[in-house]
Amino acid sequence: MYRSTIKFMLLVSLCSLLMGGNAMAERQAGAFTLSPMVGYQVIDGGMDLDDAAVFGLGVGYNITSHWAIEADLRYAPTETSSSNSIDVDIWTIGLGGIYHFMPKADLNPYLSFGGGLMVYDIDGTSSQDEDVFGYYGGGIKYALCDSTDFRLDARHILDYRSDNRGSNHDDTDWRHHLQAMAGVTYQFGSAPAAAKQESALVPMAEEETDPLADSDHDGVPDLQDKCSGTAPGVRVDNVGCPADTDADGVVDYKDACIDTPKGTEVDQHGCPAGVEEVASLTLNIMFGFDKDQVTPFHSDELKKAAEFVRKYPMYKVVVEGHTDDQGAAEYNQSLSQRRADNVQKALIDKYGVAANRISAVGFGETQPLTMNTTDEERVKNRRVEISIRP
Repeated sequence: MYRSTIKFMLLVSLCSLLMGGNAMAERQAGAFTLSPMVGYQVIDGGMDLDDAAVFGLGVGYNITSHWAIEADLRYAPTETSSSNSIDVDIWTIGLGGIYHFMPKADLNPYLSFGGGLMVYDIDGTSSQDEDVFGYYGGGIKYALCDSTDFRLDARHILDYRSDNRGSNHDDTDWRHHLQAMAGVTYQFGSAPAAAKQESALVPMAEEETDPLADSDHDGVPDLQDKCSGTAPGVRVDNVGCPADTDADGVVDYKDACIDTPKGTEVDQHGCPAGVEEVASLTLNIMFGFDKDQVTPFHSDELKKAAEFVRKYPMYKVVVEGHTDDQGAAEYNQSLSQRRADNVQKALIDKYGVAANRISAVGFGETQPLTMNTTDEERVKNRRVEISIRP
């Protein structure tokens, strides 16, 4: 039993090492989940059975973002430890609850508990040995995208064997098993989540008599602010309106060419009119809902972007961020800018693109690639593009 326990702990430790990095997602109330998993089961040493691989499939429902229920079927093919090895298939059918500690975080620990029926199907016999069991445990869900988590799960299973068949000792009716599993959890079927507009909401104004009140936190007091409700992160001028540094009629946060010479006729992106972009590249960096982090899972796309940029050493590079249409337009504008800024920073810090030739601009929800009627279409619109300009 000691050797089996050590193997179990080593497996859990090895799985934990795989959990580096950042990602993106949220466990949504009303969503269904599907969790295929594989792992290892340490079987009570008194049962004369070898430890075995275990395969499982769970189907769940998120009652709230914190609480979920899950039914699962798990299968462990093993054999007796004695010289006359007999194949034994262990099936567990369980129903339990899950509590998510941080349902909106990328790295979300959880606790689980429940019970069910354990069936021992012994090769060469016509009967099955059935026991009831309970379990408790926990694990981690790590967001890979807005609908998929990588999942680690561990359980202590208490198997109530009232008849003690197949046991080498009879001092107790309880048998203790340990399971460690790894897999993925797919989330589907929920209504589209309401947009997270906390940052877009205009804070309640302070007393009107306070001359320093600044409702949109843009640095310009309300009494002087001619554009109240400016989205977070947008550069403003001295009267609180979006800045236009090169005075070309396109405000900075929508301007892909922010240093256009004065008097130059520009297009809708703030670049010289009639001058086509040299080249463009749409990156397959699919951000999760309300997410802007660049993660290790995006490294292949960032390498592709860096190689693309190096082909045009004499030209300017513009990183363009985009969102879907969920939520307030002002908030989406800020979100798209953060996505573009983070990709720009990664290309400078990790891939050596010169900072003086790369800029970032967010276009919010104004330039969708597809309609925004389904989850799949919205994912395509949450993107970043690289534009090479004269």
